[in-house]
Amino acid sequence: MSQRSAARVRVADGLGVAEIHAHTFASDGMVSAVDLVRAAAQIGLNVLCITDHDTISELGPAREAGAALGVEVVQGEEVTASFPPGIHIVGLFLDRQIRMHMSVEDTVDAIHDAGGLAVIAHPFMPTWFASMTPGKARSLLETRRVDGIELRHTAPVLPRTWGLLDSFYAEHRDRLGAALGAGDSHFGQHDLGRVLTVFPGKGATDLRRAIDERTTSPLSGAVVPSPPPLRMRLSQQYRSMVWLGGERRAGRVGGGAGPSGGAVTPG
Repeated sequence: MSQRSAARVRVADGLGVAEIHAHTFASDGMVSAVDLVRAAAQIGLNVLCITDHDTISELGPAREAGAALGVEVVQGEEVTASFPPGIHIVGLFLDRQIRMHMSVEDTVDAIHDAGGLAVIAHPFMPTWFASMTPGKARSLLETRRVDGIELRHTAPVLPRTWGLLDSFYAEHRDRLGAALGAGDSHFGQHDLGRVLTVFPGKGATDLRRAIDERTTSPLSGAVVPSPPPLRMRLSQQYRSMVWLGGERRAGRVGGGAGPSGGAVTPG
């Protein structure tokens, strides 16, 4: 018997459910891509976006497992922009890896050049790193459009953040794109399903169309997984804070394409 809840996500007929932001052993996740697909199938997800930090791994076996289990796998990447503060931008539906440590603007351009969708990851966290502040988001939107924003996510935030984020989205919806929910899964069956994206349709093509047409919506609390054991949590922290940094310094993580064109002006 699995340690996670046996609950499955339930949505209205004609709707699909996706995790748009999830990690594996290729970066700081604690599961293989195939095990992540199995966990997605267990709770009834239709689409799983694998978005490891600054790298894209071989997803052939995961796609094969997904085809057998009814889960479509989307190739993505969580790209770290230049330091400080190392803001994270999620690229979905990528046809190639994106280089880390470019400006946020160049990161968005490179994702679009690679055929992908650019999503602002876990915004408005109370940290100086990884998360986009309201001020930086306004600055980005002066010259760029993005395809979506994680309007609900699992990163720690202050109590008033959700109201601020909703107001910001209402003010800038035209340039922020789709409202998305993201679980930022690192532990597979132990955290997958906490926050998800609901969309019209069932497959990956439908998800992309829904993001383009802004017909997505975040879904929180549909599944409450059994949390990971302490040893797994500690191993993940080591992998995130020590091992992954070493991989970046060694050049095994973080390479890839940059933007091919010049500056993009508002449309």
